[in-house]
Amino acid sequence: MSLRFSAALLLVTACDDGSKDTDTGDTGPAPRVFSDFVNTTTAYVGDATCIGTDLGTVDPLKQVSATLNGLVIDFQSDDEVPDADIQMWFGDDISGTPDVETVSDASGAFTTTLPICTPIAYGTSTDPLLELTVDTFEVHQVFGFDEDGVLDGEWVRSVSEVTAKLIPGIIGVDWDRTTGIIAGTAFDCNRAEEGVYGHAQMFIHDAAGATPATGDVFYFSNSLPQAKEDQPDTNPEDGLWVAVNVPVGTWIVEMWGFNGTDYEMLGSTSLNILAGSVNISNIYTGHTDGIAYPDSCLQVM
Repeated sequence: MSLRFSAALLLVTACDDGSKDTDTGDTGPAPRVFSDFVNTTTAYVGDATCIGTDLGTVDPLKQVSATLNGLVIDFQSDDEVPDADIQMWFGDDISGTPDVETVSDASGAFTTTLPICTPIAYGTSTDPLLELTVDTFEVHQVFGFDEDGVLDGEWVRSVSEVTAKLIPGIIGVDWDRTTGIIAGTAFDCNRAEEGVYGHAQMFIHDAAGATPATGDVFYFSNSLPQAKEDQPDTNPEDGLWVAVNVPVGTWIVEMWGFNGTDYEMLGSTSLNILAGSVNISNIYTGHTDGIAYPDSCLQVM
């Protein structure tokens, strides 16, 4: 589908269409529409030149198994997380049975074997009775190719209970633990240099195009989430965003920017939200599946 969307069409609002139950007089809030999520009139800042171009082909000879000497680190502080349960799904789908189940040691370290140059999903958790962390997931994760067959210094992330409470608290919302949180970064075409987008916004919908009944997106300033009136879109310094109270289910998250005339879809991803979970979901410009392969995985042209 086209990555451009006429600005005139984006201002369409939901209509009743005669479906209101006049007997009760109360049908609850109207379904949210695109313009409830994407409405900035500030042109985005970032490199979008890779949209529609050849992003490279994965080299099948590099899709092999390797040893991972990994580390579980805290999402906010980068501190090591000891005694963390780690699960990995080689099919990149957290709804199935994990292919790996292991535990980090007292220094947060662990070792396992996994496929490289192939999208996988992982989850981390700790003893729920200790209330130290929340269930954390990251899908579409690709570990790069290393000729010696050993990946050293790679890490997976865990979100602490403190951070899970802090982020909603700063923006003045309560996290309903029957829903999930999504946190991510908006990357432009220069993701290798940590290029991020400024003034981009996220649109959440399901496969049928319906928006979630709950779940609002907030954007960061100075590494902290802000109220929408203070930060209505991504900050070009870090590109961070967070969606709170996203219902359980499979959702598509699209990144949009205003180019001065039209709104343009820059990239997207999809993920499965579980109750009480925090989900890390970066979005990469030019990628509509949330999967960005490291250069080491690509064929040399």
